[in-house]
Amino acid sequence: MNHEEGLQALNDGDLKTAIPLLAQAVQDTAYSSEALNHAYTLALYRAGEKTRLAYAAIEIGDFLLQSNPALAMDYFQRAFLGGELDASCRRYIGEILEGWAAPNGTAGSANGRPITKVAHVVGSLQSDHEPVRLVGSLIQSLRQQGVESQVFTTEWASAWFFNSNGIQTQSPHTLPGAIVASTDGNFIERAERIAAAIRASDVDAVFYHADLNEQITARVAAFRPANLQVNVAYGFGMDTDFFDGFVHLKKQGIAASHHSTQPRVWIPASSDIAERIRECPPDMRHLMGLGAAETVSATLGDLQQVSEPKYLYAVTGLLKVFPNHFHLFAGNGDVKAIRAALHAEGVLPRVRFLGAISDTASVMAVTDVYLCPFRKFDESPLMEAMGAYRPCVVARNSSDPSQNSAAEILNIPELIADSDVAYLQIAQGLLRDAEARKRASDLVACRFQSEFASELLGRKYLEFLSRIGSH
Repeated sequence: MNHEEGLQALNDGDLKTAIPLLAQAVQDTAYSSEALNHAYTLALYRAGEKTRLAYAAIEIGDFLLQSNPALAMDYFQRAFLGGELDASCRRYIGEILEGWAAPNGTAGSANGRPITKVAHVVGSLQSDHEPVRLVGSLIQSLRQQGVESQVFTTEWASAWFFNSNGIQTQSPHTLPGAIVASTDGNFIERAERIAAAIRASDVDAVFYHADLNEQITARVAAFRPANLQVNVAYGFGMDTDFFDGFVHLKKQGIAASHHSTQPRVWIPASSDIAERIRECPPDMRHLMGLGAAETVSATLGDLQQVSEPKYLYAVTGLLKVFPNHFHLFAGNGDVKAIRAALHAEGVLPRVRFLGAISDTASVMAVTDVYLCPFRKFDESPLMEAMGAYRPCVVARNSSDPSQNSAAEILNIPELIADSDVAYLQIAQGLLRDAEARKRASDLVACRFQSEFASELLGRKYLEFLSRIGSH
């Protein structure tokens, strides 16, 4: 009876009632009922119970592994909806995929011939899918090196779990000529078709632009449809033995511990934000309610990164010294503690919380100086700020050199602070003097163009493939 009551409560949207009833139901049936397994994980997902969803989905997937491996993959993929799984869970799922992997054959080589055509495997062509923008830039840069590209999608999130309506809205103009995967069949059948299409394309190497959360993409790679396979890691990556090398977009990724001993390289995604800023209206400050601002600083990313008292002290100090200065925060997170701290110092009226934004161009268009968080750090916003040629202020972490990726990326001594006081002094100097901002902007532009411009991507990726071949 509890089973029916739990299903009815889920249908009624009563998650508080549904979750304990369905939790008991899946235990009573020992995960043998797909209807109950699905309902339980769906209830956890809708309720935002991320940790419980992750571990419940792994347990269900583990139960299904021998009898229905394709459905097990479905549940392993659900587990990642709870956020980043811990290293042991990722390794467990990676080991399962390694057990299914095809023999290496002539892995790590292009049969001695030069690289003339490569494939890019992406989750979808949705414009908000992170790899789409990078792949577009990479294809153009590779073409300048005489290398053609073919894009394949896996549609890993379509016709699955909460999204049962098939392929989501695509933006085919972003990657012309892409081969969009069919969503018919189970996860393994879908992966087999994609792998067959890659084999038929006769490419010299395949770049898989995905992390382990894309289980169909991972299964395609495990079929080893090409001799030379590289995982382009946007987060924790796949870290499995059926890749011949790994490209990390984030410096923290390459510094982390890894299972696979294959070659790795840090090649950050470039940014086309300068072009996007040119498309913004010239009166963006007025449109954003910043007409009274003489100068504007900004910080992007999870608000947890900027809730540190020392960082808020620095922002508060700038707002007190410069009465016509405004600061922007853009990112997810709880604003209550930050607002309270700024309110207590009397500077809250000149602070704007923009929430999560899909495109940082509008923020950078109105920003004079980018203030990087002190301790916790996401590389992507810094790369966007540098791509916009904005002066960036970064704090060096003297107590933990492994946390200095921001300073290593910026690599402009005049803009890197060795203490909290120095951070504030550098920022004050930039806000006080327009000429100082211009000089700093030129330094940032030079650094970005020489190391991170999109035109350099193709050469860097090909050099890495050559390194793998000689490994």
